[in-house]
Amino acid sequence: MAEVFYAGIHHIQEDYDGDASRIWAGNPSSAAVVYRFLQFKGCGIKIATMATNILARNFKIPLSDYYSIDISPDVHVNRVLKRTGLVQPDSSREALVYKARELHPEFPGIIEYSCWEIGRKYCKPTNPLCSERPIRSECKMVS
Repeated sequence: MAEVFYAGIHHIQEDYDGDASRIWAGNPSSAAVVYRFLQFKGCGIKIATMATNILARNFKIPLSDYYSIDISPDVHVNRVLKRTGLVQPDSSREALVYKARELHPEFPGIIEYSCWEIGRKYCKPTNPLCSERPIRSECKMVS
């Protein structure tokens, strides 16, 4: 990890004049920001899209578009999308990404946090709190 951290600091120094905010400066496309994160050693598509999503969603960093920000389907997002019947129970991670693109083509990643929060707080792996869940009417488990 130290090697990856050092490489990241070096990359920011060399390519962004020591200013990490230049990664997303100038209203770039979402694809450009994801690509820039992918240039960091040890950064894969999940981390690159998640970082871009957090910048856009939480920090309101303006981008020229948001359609290249996909969800990063962790266990919570996976469970919620499957239990609601939005995807089949045996769906792949790629299928979840494309379902999010279908549901919200302008900004697929926008649904990630809601699914994550519902999965973490209510739609637990065992003993889900279905009666308290905000999307109870959509859940196939309580039908």
